[in-house]
Amino acid sequence: MFSAIYRSLWRSIGRVDSNYELELQVAEMRKQRAYVPADKPPPTIFAIKCHPKADQVCAELDEYFFKNWPWKDKATGQKFLRSETNRWACLALPNARDDRIFDAVRVNTLLFLLDDVAETMSLSEGKALYKRLTPIALGKALPDRNDPYEWMTYDIWKSMRATDPELTEVVWQGALLCITAQVDEARMKCPDLGSLLKHRAKEAGIAFVAAVIRFSQALHLTPADIASISDIHTMYALLGVTVNDILSFDKELRALRLAPEAEGAHILNMTQALANDTELNYKASKRVLWVLCREWEVRHRQLVKERMEKKGVSKDLGDYLEGLELVLGGNEWWSWRTERYQEKD
Repeated sequence: MFSAIYRSLWRSIGRVDSNYELELQVAEMRKQRAYVPADKPPPTIFAIKCHPKADQVCAELDEYFFKNWPWKDKATGQKFLRSETNRWACLALPNARDDRIFDAVRVNTLLFLLDDVAETMSLSEGKALYKRLTPIALGKALPDRNDPYEWMTYDIWKSMRATDPELTEVVWQGALLCITAQVDEARMKCPDLGSLLKHRAKEAGIAFVAAVIRFSQALHLTPADIASISDIHTMYALLGVTVNDILSFDKELRALRLAPEAEGAHILNMTQALANDTELNYKASKRVLWVLCREWEVRHRQLVKERMEKKGVSKDLGDYLEGLELVLGGNEWWSWRTERYQEKD
């Protein structure tokens, strides 16, 4: 009697008292689906939208950049068109005002292209480039009209300042953080994932894009608004950096192979860092990072929900928080499909 009760008790708490019962439980467990590595992660929970004027804007700006940018050769310019770089901002900023989407797309594409240029340079050469362009972007120096880097930089920032000088300054501060980090010696010295994440958040343009959301929708936030969403900004940065690192990693490897001596091509990427720290190969490292991203998405949405339930949420703040999610969803959608990242060797 006691023996039967004893066995029943141990079964009720998941224990087994014989090899036979262990074999039964193991057999039942084996019926469940075993882990099978999958390179394609579950879809993002964030909405994916595109600006209603995207086709018109992209057609105009594809022609603008293809005609005026100093491409290395015709094939490079044609690849730019196939990569649909201008469509990135149309997907990231679907709620942009019609009178601001053009400049919002232009400034994003400008930084994409300047990043590509800096990638082929030494850090000192990259610093010299940005030092030359900074006063021009600020309108403190006139451009050389024979130098596309200069006159396109000048025209784009001048147009933005004419529309909204206050929010253009916010965008410039984000851009300055980004371009400074891209040519900082610190990018060569990120020994762990924590320091790497902090630096990548700067050079990947996370603050810059967040500022462009505000410019594109004419959203004015108070210092108290910004302080109240610091934890949301942290999640946004983690997601933005990590998704970018996963999907741009193969491009970075190609750039390094093409210019192995260029300091600007030095790989600073979560995929490589995790692989180095865990002895995983690159594909496995990406799979682990995708799990992190999906968990961060859930956390991000939870934090937004908690903030929206509190008092003091202005319409501009609510629209901005929606904009952060739309950037994350649009960026991932575009990054999976663009030839900029998905080119096959």
